[in-house]
Amino acid sequence: MKLQDYLISSTCEAAKEAFSYAKAVPADKLDWKPLDSGRSVLDICQEMALCPGWARDTIEGNEEQEWNEETMAAIEAEKAKFTTIEACEAECNRQLEALFDYFRSIPDERLKDTKWLPYDGGRDFTVAEMMEYPKWNFTYHLGQIGYIQTLYGDKSMH
Repeated sequence: MKLQDYLISSTCEAAKEAFSYAKAVPADKLDWKPLDSGRSVLDICQEMALCPGWARDTIEGNEEQEWNEETMAAIEAEKAKFTTIEACEAECNRQLEALFDYFRSIPDERLKDTKWLPYDGGRDFTVAEMMEYPKWNFTYHLGQIGYIQTLYGDKSMH
């Protein structure tokens, strides 16, 4: 199995599991934030909806925007378009299809190419590592969603 195929499969499963947990959250808890300062499940899902596009932009170098209030407001406005978990999942799946087509187009010899990114203290990341970002992001947010569920009393595995 090629690394690209593995990352497609594992990313797809990570997204599916994260949204499975999110869909188990009652409607009256979708906007609830732990301690009123954390993130809500809906907000997390809105981010997951856009994550695949950000991953491609990072690999291709299209993310060179300045992270200022204007940029963050534009991202928040884009996220706000998705008002339900189902809408977030549909957008995520749409973006994943395009991302997976892109992954399939990346030749093996490019996987070791590097690009400096400010994450993890700032270092060179390989294309293969950058391709793993969406899977990591979905898994990370699955943990957040599961934790939020335990805070309001849901201890079930979804």
